[in-house]
Amino acid sequence: MASDARYIVYRTVADGAEGVGYVVNALVWDGTGTTPLIPAGTALVQDAAQAYQIGSTYTATS
Repeated sequence: MASDARYIVYRTVADGAEGVGYVVNALVWDGTGTTPLIPAGTALVQDAAQAYQIGSTYTATS
């Protein structure tokens, strides 16, 4: 059984005043099934430490 974890949705493409890395949403997901729907120009990443709030900037690691 999977456990719930916090994820953030952040911009991979700037949109207006929201630059690349801008956190647009946070959600709780158990990681099973299909990936939750996220808009084009964004990405989903786990944020177990809850370090990124909506409106903050996430810097993707390579």
